[in-house]
Amino acid sequence: MPTKIIAHTVAVLLLVSPVLSGSQAAPPAPQTGTIVCRTLETHTDDALKVTVVVFHQRDEAQRSQLAELLRGHSGQMVEVQASDGSWRRARLLRLKSCFGRGLLMLPAPAPFSERAEFALRLPADAH
Repeated sequence: MPTKIIAHTVAVLLLVSPVLSGSQAAPPAPQTGTIVCRTLETHTDDALKVTVVVFHQRDEAQRSQLAELLRGHSGQMVEVQASDGSWRRARLLRLKSCFGRGLLMLPAPAPFSERAEFALRLPADAH
């Protein structure tokens, strides 16, 4: 019973905190195999029609999960979900010179801005 109360409280806080802080809405609660991330930098080249996103995990608890994903799947396709709920494919790269950071390459325009939160997962066909 206490576990259900804690889970419910966490869910409510995740839904309410963006409203109270006035920030962009957070992506939906993470599903199994999904990591909630935060963008650090976004760069778009309209001529090349590409966006590059430097990011890391949002929650410290998912640090090792993201590190494992970056080490095991660098160069592969992943899916990202912004606050509008749609999933887009992106190329995932591990930044070797910057511990715990990843890089995404995806078609422009960027689905999120700097400091935005998004969900990251491997596509269903990669499992």
